[in-house]
Amino acid sequence: MYSHIQRFFAKFPKIELGDITLRDLMLSDKGGYFDMMSHPEGVQYLSDEDIPQSVEDAESEIKYWGGLFYKRHSIFWAIADSDDKFIGTIGYNNWNFHNKRAEISYDLMHTHWRKGIMTKVLRNVIIFSFKTMDLNRIEARTMEGNIASQKLLEKVGFKYEGTQRGYRIIRGKPENIRLYSVLKQDYATFLND
Repeated sequence: MYSHIQRFFAKFPKIELGDITLRDLMLSDKGGYFDMMSHPEGVQYLSDEDIPQSVEDAESEIKYWGGLFYKRHSIFWAIADSDDKFIGTIGYNNWNFHNKRAEISYDLMHTHWRKGIMTKVLRNVIIFSFKTMDLNRIEARTMEGNIASQKLLEKVGFKYEGTQRGYRIIRGKPENIRLYSVLKQDYATFLND
């Protein structure tokens, strides 16, 4: 493994963003995670396999996503409010060390939508990832109908690259997915601060 990658995995990186903290996922987050992943509007664009059917399933999901860091595969953060209450997740479901690219995904409790939280979180995770993780490319995928996610990605600098036809099965039906990316060079002005 590359030395900068070994250094990265030495200690989980907590990120303080004022009233929001990105921290390690904890088993105590399972109730909040289940609530977030049970909201009909919040899960309409997720694959069936990504939606836990019980709190026990949510706990398994947290163990999986939280374990990515400790297995030195990738990283997932819990998004917590000023009271350290779980309100969402953000992280990389895969990280290709050799090609310096990763695919990001994120979810936020519906009670916190349209408050600028995910814009702030996503922008800061991108900067962190280019500076600390030495990524060159970050990818994101979203269903064609998920306009809010597409606008968010574009707002923080992602570029639309194309549509992957029939890429995911959602509620038993093949759905088209839009692929976005942002490159380190796109964030050059932020990285020099």
